[in-house]
Amino acid sequence: MTTSTRPDPAPLPRLADDPSPVGWPAGLMLLGGLGFVSVYVLAVLSTRGQSIDTGVMDAVTVTGSRHDLLSGLLPNPYLLLGLALGLGALALLRHLRTGLAVLVTVPLLVASTQVLKDVLPRPQLADPWVMANSLPSGHTGAALALALALLLLSPRRLLPAAALVGAGLSLWMGALVVLLGYHRPSDVLASALLAVGAGGLGLLVRGVRPVR
Repeated sequence: MTTSTRPDPAPLPRLADDPSPVGWPAGLMLLGGLGFVSVYVLAVLSTRGQSIDTGVMDAVTVTGSRHDLLSGLLPNPYLLLGLALGLGALALLRHLRTGLAVLVTVPLLVASTQVLKDVLPRPQLADPWVMANSLPSGHTGAALALALALLLLSPRRLLPAAALVGAGLSLWMGALVVLLGYHRPSDVLASALLAVGAGGLGLLVRGVRPVR
């Protein structure tokens, strides 16, 4: 007597909003957090780091008419934040978790730039005058918040365009705040690392889309 075995059923496709796997979103959160701490320690808590960081800002800061021109080209951070939150609110109408991902991560990212700036100390190691801590950059954080919203909301086919727009806006804001003397380079980099961590959190809230 012969017996036959039924073939194993094909695995079910992963839903677009299945929150697993969590490995690489959690890795982004860890990378952003550790990177931020490293930048703070190297650029703020060390004499050489302070000297290099402030020296770069002083070397590239523009004055006079060029300062006025670039200041007029600086995007309004409140407008960028409002646009990012508006996109998240609209996304709620179509998909709850996607909208929540934006509405959770965007305020968290922007608020963290303000809270950390006030909480973290800046010892006077290399600066000839007492300077308040300016790390991380709130202006850059607002631009990165809009970039993050675009990445979380865009369908896969539009991700390259969203990444290009978000990166361009963030680089523009980051370069301007250094050229205008508002922030040191480390402030901009610290905000970018916070955005990396916030992006990982956003992916966990929204769910990781499968690779097809």
